[in-house]
Parts: sequence; structure tokens; C-alpha cells
Amino acid sequence: MMEAVLIMKLRRLEVCILIFISLLFTYSAFISVKQDNIANGLLRLHVLANSNTAHDQQIKLLVRDEVLKFCEPILKNADDRNEVYEIMNENMQTLANIAQKTLWDLGENRSVSVSLKEEYYPTRDYTDFSLPAGEYLGLRVIIGEGEGKNWWCVVFPPMCNELAVSEKTDYLPKKCTIRFKTA
Repeated sequence: MMEAVLIMKLRRLEVCILIFISLLFTYSAFISVKQDNIANGLLRLHVLANSNTAHDQQIKLLVRDEVLKFCEPILKNADDRNEVYEIMNENMQTLANIAQKTLWDLGENRSVSVSLKEEYYPTRDYTDFSLPAGEYLGLRVIIGEGEGKNWWCVVFPPMCNELAVSEKTDYLPKKCTIRFKTA
């Protein structure tokens, strides 16, 4: 009798474990599909600074501001990722020119590269939501060596401006003139 009770308890435990494993696999599949659906509707922005100096980090933010200023109106009426890809692909050279001109206007002789491609993004937590890690269409802007800290956001649908305005970009002088005082 004791063995029969023990066997029944073990079978119940086995059934519970199987149900738990089934639920775990179902949840994992749901999360994977959800991440794919999210990724298929976004264009993410990834701006990499030349280095981690305060100056290069500020340059990165100024270039970011110009990229966002250019992207917002051209993507305003886009309906889906395919349309966003087409619009961005047609405007990549103009975008690269704007980013390069921004650097030149700041007296920087570094190069800038702009690309549009699928790339892996880690999980990113924002104030009101979180984007899961995964493959996303990314607009990648690399300033100079691209070895500094980076800046991430979502260009489409437009979610970057709230993030951008929260960061100061006013402590770098637009133009600096050095003068020598003579007696």
C-alpha cells in the first residue's frame, strides 16, 4: 500500500514537471514571436562617439541631434518597416553629408560613416517600456574611430526626441577663438 501511494505521488510530480516544462516552452515561444513582431516594426539608431572624452561624447550628441532632425520629417508618413527601409536607403548619402557637415561645422576633421543594416541590439530599458534584445534594423552612425560610448534610441516610430532633449548639448562652444593678449 505504501509503495502504491509513493508511486502515485511520483506520477503526480512527473505530471507537474511536464506541465511546467510545457508552459516554459510555450512562454519562450511567445516571447520570441513578440520580439520578432517588435523588431519588424522599428528602426533603431546607434551613434558611436570617436572616444570617451567629454568633448567627443558631446560631439556625438550634436551629430545625433542633426540625424534626428533629418530623419523625423522624411519618416513622418511611413507606415511600416519596409517603407522606412526604402526611404532611409534613398537618403543615406544625404544623411552622411549632414553628419559630416555637422562635424566640419564644429571644427572636427574626423570622418563619419552611416549604414543601414540588421544588427543585434541588447535589451534596452527606457522610462516607460523596454525593448528586448534581438536583431533590429539599425541606422548606425560611427564618428571617427567609433571607440567611444554609444547612444541608442528608436527612430521609427519616433521615440528619440524625448530622450535627446533630456541630455544637455549646450556646454560645447560652437566656435572657439584663441587670442593672445599683448601689453
